Amino acid sequence: MINREVVLHTLKCSPEHYPKMLDEQFPHILEKIVKLWDTPDAEPYIAKLLRPNAERFDREGFPDEVWGEILHLQVLNGRQHPH
Repeated sequence: MINREVVLHTLKCSPEHYPKMLDEQFPHILEKIVKLWDTPDAEPYIAKLLRPNAERFDREGFPDEVWGEILHLQVLNGRQHPH
């Protein structure tokens, strides 16, 4: 399990924008986002998460709240790491 303070520090997000649902339901994904955050691989990974069933048809996708958090992380990443 990833530490909340590490997530907030790495993502440079405020506590009210902490990806709580992602942390609770898909901690492995949040951990990978944090690991990739300051690398060129972060944006493609987040974009891939936003493509529903792009490669696997045996998955249902994310709950709406998680989609919203991933989308917010994509926007935040784009602001912090513009091309």
